Amino acid sequence: MRQHLKISALTIGFTFLFILLCSSAFANSFFEQFIDPEDGKFDTSNWILNKKGFLPVPIIITEPAVGYGGGVALLFFHAKKDEPVEDAKRNLQNGAEERKPSLPPSISGVMGLATENGTWAAGGFHFGTWKKDHIRYTGAVGYPSVNLTFYGSEERPILKNGIDYNLEGWFLLQEIIFRIKNTNLFLGPKLTYFDSTSTIDTKFSIKGINSWELGLKNYGLGLALKYDSRDNIFTPNTGINAEISTLFYKGEGIISSREYTITDATSRIYWKLPVDVILGWRLDGGFSGGDVPFYSLPYINLRGIPAMRYQGQYALSTDVEARWNVNDRWSLSEEPEKMLEQDRAAARITRVGTHGTDRRHEEAGHQGLVEQHHDGADKQCRECEQAQNCRNKDAPHGQR
Repeated sequence: MRQHLKISALTIGFTFLFILLCSSAFANSFFEQFIDPEDGKFDTSNWILNKKGFLPVPIIITEPAVGYGGGVALLFFHAKKDEPVEDAKRNLQNGAEERKPSLPPSISGVMGLATENGTWAAGGFHFGTWKKDHIRYTGAVGYPSVNLTFYGSEERPILKNGIDYNLEGWFLLQEIIFRIKNTNLFLGPKLTYFDSTSTIDTKFSIKGINSWELGLKNYGLGLALKYDSRDNIFTPNTGINAEISTLFYKGEGIISSREYTITDATSRIYWKLPVDVILGWRLDGGFSGGDVPFYSLPYINLRGIPAMRYQGQYALSTDVEARWNVNDRWSLSEEPEKMLEQDRAAARITRVGTHGTDRRHEEAGHQGLVEQHHDGADKQCRECEQAQNCRNKDAPHGQR
């Protein structure tokens, strides 16, 4: 009996030792997939491309218009059949000076986010390339519910404190562009759809906001022209990424339909300076015409200024960024605009950036902007309340 127990104990011991050794070998083999053989640093490229893993990417939101928030995106990278895995791995990393511009990988993903003011969004997307980057496709579908504030525009009353509203609905984007011969130019059709529902946080009608704007199915169709000479799409060191698109929209509502056009132009230019410093310049422009819904008007887009704060028929935003490549994996960046006094910067940018705002806004010391009140919603709401109080006083008892 004792001999039988002794044999059983030895068997269990050897089995445990064998499992431990196998587990250790498996663990070493598993973690080796996350080590770059070139420099021995942590790297997920091999896992993403060979094992078809998802890459979780945190989303950190500091937008003043919606408050602090966050979310996560799960990205899936597709290795091309006509592209070696090593080349695809290089495309996931920073482009070095001696390398040629890398082919962008195809990426699919899902995402979700939320902020402290109740804004949330969820959706999925895909960016695909074919024929050695001669065809590019971008598609997205999602459902956003965004809480924003409308402050008026050049052709609408300027609202001192703004009017809060919610904008939500299904959104769809489809774009496919084709490289023009062997140049860096791409051209192709673009389509967007937004089944929008807008809810304004007030019981009174707002002068300048029409009832047809609160519920529209927006269909947009047009062309996109793109120029892309970046060395890589993730952290460019050199090159230009510029795009201009003009979409003709038709908004169908319950009562009537409206037509309008929106042209968006964006450009990013990157220069490599000495001592591993990268200088980037951004220039964005928005141009609109026709019966544009208030939430689709172009706006100033600068860090530190709430989104949709300054809107108009035309808008222009620009800034620069300096990035220092500490090593092959880490970099530090800074935007000089953040070092400016934000209120004064906003005043100057607004005067030149949005068509017509120079006659509606004035710079006034530390306050930055003094908004001139016209016959807007604030005055209208006060008049409605005063009229209602007068009627209640004059009405006989029991009819109030």
